[in-house]
Amino acid sequence: MLFFKLINSSFKRNLKVYIPYLASMIMLVAINYIFKAVEINRSLKNLPSAAVTKALMQTGSTFIILVTLAFMIYVNRFLWQQRQREMGLYSMLGMTSRDLQVLTIIEKLYLLVISLFIGILFGVIFDRLAFLGFAHLLQIEHLSQPWVEWPAVTNTILIIGGFFLILMVIDLIKLFRLNPNELWQPKQAKIARHGKLFTFAGLLGVAALAYAYYLTITVKPRISALSTFMLAVFLVVIGTYLVFITGSIIVLKILQKNKRYYYRPRHFIAISGMLQRMEQNGASLATICLLCSSVLVILFTSLTMYAGINDTVNSFAPRDLTIITSQKLSSQQEATIKSVASKHQAHLDKPLTFTTSAPQYGYWKNNHFIIQGGLENMTNQTTNSIITMSTATYNRISGQKVKLGKDKALIYSPAKEHQGSLQVGSQKYQAKVLHNFNYYFNPSHSIYSPIFVITNNLPANAATINFTGIDYHLQGSKKEHLQFENDLQAKLHLPNQVYSSRTNLKSQLTSLYGGIVFLGILISFALGITTTVVIYFKQITEGYEDQARFRTMQQVGLSEKETTKSIHSQVLMVFMLPVVGAIINLCFAIPAIRQILIQFNFYNVQLMTIIAVSITLILLCLYFAIYGLTTRIYRKIVEQS
Repeated sequence: MLFFKLINSSFKRNLKVYIPYLASMIMLVAINYIFKAVEINRSLKNLPSAAVTKALMQTGSTFIILVTLAFMIYVNRFLWQQRQREMGLYSMLGMTSRDLQVLTIIEKLYLLVISLFIGILFGVIFDRLAFLGFAHLLQIEHLSQPWVEWPAVTNTILIIGGFFLILMVIDLIKLFRLNPNELWQPKQAKIARHGKLFTFAGLLGVAALAYAYYLTITVKPRISALSTFMLAVFLVVIGTYLVFITGSIIVLKILQKNKRYYYRPRHFIAISGMLQRMEQNGASLATICLLCSSVLVILFTSLTMYAGINDTVNSFAPRDLTIITSQKLSSQQEATIKSVASKHQAHLDKPLTFTTSAPQYGYWKNNHFIIQGGLENMTNQTTNSIITMSTATYNRISGQKVKLGKDKALIYSPAKEHQGSLQVGSQKYQAKVLHNFNYYFNPSHSIYSPIFVITNNLPANAATINFTGIDYHLQGSKKEHLQFENDLQAKLHLPNQVYSSRTNLKSQLTSLYGGIVFLGILISFALGITTTVVIYFKQITEGYEDQARFRTMQQVGLSEKETTKSIHSQVLMVFMLPVVGAIINLCFAIPAIRQILIQFNFYNVQLMTIIAVSITLILLCLYFAIYGLTTRIYRKIVEQS
């Protein structure tokens, strides 16, 4: 009974620590449950995109589990520091090591039961809302979700219970190794001495960030773009920690050595205070920066892909039905199209047909396009394909009256503009940019962005392809449109590389990208919770450290107003560093993300800019709101001095 009284008393005294911790754990438990519930939902298994959706949910669930574990380990370290002196007091009053271990076990069981019970309850409640949002993103009707997914409840209990068991073992080992004196009076941190290795680490961090940013800016839309981006992400993580832990301290020490600058009241207080804060909180600030960066990049990528679905569909299928073949459609195939349309009561518009050269794959070297051949000849250097269209064909399908001189050309290149003196293979052109081209298409649905070259004549001896585009009108549901398009493809015996249908493509991309957005939102929410708690505990830690600093500054003659202003300005300056770093990381990530999205036939830079600015402004608003809330706790602690 005594143990329970001590635990309850400790909880009441440390509400400002336990309430945020429990609130965060409850939300993370709820998110873990939601992922598990969606992952095992039975109605999703009947969808065409079931395999992709399940893979996305499994990936998201694994990531959230890792975030939860990292969060619990971080906060447990803080809780241990808070409880260490209290444990020492109990020891001095006669409690044995075994009693302290029992006390620790009861505390962990308290936290586990509260987190699981309320967390799963919230998970069950909000799972319905999350599932409705998921179905809306996928644009799917008639999905069912039971009130409680008991396998998801069991999985969540096992995962969270296992993590608490790990933390319990860690705390018990710490108790076993410490003696009562160390519990009562924790060892004081030694003053760090920074040698050449420390300076080297700071320079290494700057170099890692610089090289990572260089990679993101120079990456090309080729098959290795994703692996290059992942390498850049790894370097940013390493570089951010090194810069925050060592680089910032090196800069402050350089300013400190400048006597004319340092020995002024304003600079002296600011630099000395900042130096101490960065030495103590560099790793926490780097963690906050990377968490904010992750939220920005995940939301930016997922929302951009989802918002750009129509642009991607248009690039694959400029008409409702698009057929790309090496030969014109036979009379039998045309009859089949009419027969299937009649069967499904679909009214067909007049088909649009034209001929272009077959795509030639290759890469740009300055203003020279090096042709490698067909798709089977692609290499790691391959970035684009070239398709040539005659002026006569272009005028016919666009309604224009373009006239080109010899060796003149128009070039439509949505990924990157090319103009002036260009050479494609052995042919030289004086090219002008074509800003709009409604019949842009991507043969074979390859990851390489096509570039259309409009000239008077097709290249001699060039292989050709035939484009057939058909719009249709069908009174019916989305399901009936899909049935017609799929039935037509089956009757024509055409593979996906040749046959593209808008409704089908949009449905598939919506299922894929909608799942990614759902994943991104939940992951961002979990990362946001983690970021908020890291900031909160950092503010509490700094509050207790600034109590002594507050007294010292007043003892040397500074007024209370000047002292408060100085400390708060330092806190705000340090607080701003992570979010500034996160915005810089996003700015440098956007070029690489754009090159990756180009491989999905997405070219809308304006849309990307709008989304990037919007989520950055939202993050800043939330970040300052968190700062305002946590600063209140900080001020109360400091003013207790």
